[in-house]
Amino acid sequence: MAKSQILQPFDDEKCQYFSYTIKGNEAIKIEFLDNENYNYLKAKKVELNLIFNSENPNLLAEFKRKFPKIFQDSCATFPFYEDNKLRKIKSCNVKFYLVDKKSDFYIFKMSGFEISGFLLFNEKTKISRFTDNFPQILENGKYIVSFDNGLNSTTINFYKKNEKSYNEYELRITPRFKIEEYNLYKNAYGNFDVIVTLSSKSLKLVEEGKNGKKYEFDKNNGCNLKLKIGY
Repeated sequence: MAKSQILQPFDDEKCQYFSYTIKGNEAIKIEFLDNENYNYLKAKKVELNLIFNSENPNLLAEFKRKFPKIFQDSCATFPFYEDNKLRKIKSCNVKFYLVDKKSDFYIFKMSGFEISGFLLFNEKTKISRFTDNFPQILENGKYIVSFDNGLNSTTINFYKKNEKSYNEYELRITPRFKIEEYNLYKNAYGNFDVIVTLSSKSLKLVEEGKNGKKYEFDKNNGCNLKLKIGY
């Protein structure tokens, strides 16, 4: 399922360029929030995990001892699902840095030519999943969420475990909007919803001379949005 929308929330012309694309296997609901409702939901937020980006040598030694066939001959081979089919990806050009472990997931930071992000390897199922930024793994892996202010888009990845695998969605927002704050809270049905604040700053002229014009972001002029995303 894919859906793209271009909206003008609250009839604010400053927000006329806000747009997003959704890709997932179930419908999600997006609501715009005012400050009062946002702060009410934020008060119910859950504590999130610390973010790690440096390699953990001890954890890497443990992983190689448990799974000696993943890293061989300077290459890495990880199984993953794509279009409901189990596939294997073998890469000799991407570097995988093992930075953390949460629940049953080893978390690798990926780095390579035009490649970045995180790979999550489940030690029980031996299946990998991907997120654009460091993942928040909640309730022993029932929920996996990441938030990323990328160059090409601002992205939210969300996984929710079902009986066999995961339901998931990927929300991509036009890159002129950046995530300023994000939180998760448990709704009345026992599921996690996401709340985020987004901003798109206008530019203002601060200097004009023989070397040209110099601009900087105008903190007091731009579009500011608060969203609730339910799954």
